[in-house]
Amino acid sequence: MKRVLTVGLKYTGSQIEGVEFENFGLCRPTIDPDRAAFPLYEYDVIVINPESYSHFLFGTAGEFSGSPNELSDLKRKNDQYDLDTAYDSADRENELVAAIESGTTIVWCLSQPKRMNFFGYRETSYGYAAPVVASLVKRGDLKVKKGRRIRMVDLESPFARYFDSLTKTGWSLCLADNEHEGYSSIALTPEGYSLGGKLVAGSTVGWILTPPSSEDSTNRLILDALELEKGPLHQEKYHGIFLSHTSADKPFVRQLRKDLLERGVPKAWLDEAEIEIGDSLIAKIEEGMKQTRYIGVVLSAKSVNAPWVKKELEIAMNREIASGEVVVLPLVYEKCPLPGFLEGKLYGDFSDPDEYENVLEKLLRRLRIK
Repeated sequence: MKRVLTVGLKYTGSQIEGVEFENFGLCRPTIDPDRAAFPLYEYDVIVINPESYSHFLFGTAGEFSGSPNELSDLKRKNDQYDLDTAYDSADRENELVAAIESGTTIVWCLSQPKRMNFFGYRETSYGYAAPVVASLVKRGDLKVKKGRRIRMVDLESPFARYFDSLTKTGWSLCLADNEHEGYSSIALTPEGYSLGGKLVAGSTVGWILTPPSSEDSTNRLILDALELEKGPLHQEKYHGIFLSHTSADKPFVRQLRKDLLERGVPKAWLDEAEIEIGDSLIAKIEEGMKQTRYIGVVLSAKSVNAPWVKKELEIAMNREIASGEVVVLPLVYEKCPLPGFLEGKLYGDFSDPDEYENVLEKLLRRLRIK
């Protein structure tokens, strides 16, 4: 039995033997058990269209989907529908990673972010359950248009019939900037904008497509996705990294380590995760630095003068000089004066939270095994 999950759109075509179609949302089962999806790794095909908060939370449009105050309207209707209460983004993201690792076909439909200031700025792009996809769409200069003509479609792609259906009913969203690492366009507008493509970025693998514009094109999209064979997907391989830091920056470093491990980095060495009671601190740190290809030095106003960071930097720079290869990767967590011997190096600038995913992808490209 193949299981297909649709989030924010629904299959209405003829039933297919051996296929079970389910239309659910990504809300917590404790909030709305009847409308919450099962864990994402239980599905063979997943199609997500976060057109509104209701679309991705409950699986379909709701009475407030068109409201400019959808989040506050939902909370007034039911206090449990508050976004932070109703949606566990980290858990769904972990489920999606596990689904991709098992070979699940994932399709994300382009959607406008519909940014709302509701206890902080929120965007419907949370519903992608994949930060790298949200980041790509954000950097891709999403255009809202009304078109029917398509200049180029890769006829070898699995979605050629889907794009053909859009020439009849039209398309609305495209990416003006589609030159991004890991993204390959399969359809273009006459002016060269991307209507969809395949994404392979670390542990995130799937398809990003302009949304359907009719019932027929919705069914065609889901059927095309269903015809893709489930199987082991290519996963990028990465070198390990030793994260040199001061204890004051521990919360950021823990999150960075978690994100690196989730995206396939086999070894992101962090002292508290590796050193056990009774171990020699110096011996274990030297061992960790020998086991990893790169030394990531987390720089902040507190760390640049920290004795341990200085010692680890000295060891790392000596290794870099001896090998003649890049070893030290400066990672700026807070703006601060760089040590003199690092000033000539390009660094990963994590000081702007809005650029976190973008800089993380750059770091992953450096760690990638060629």
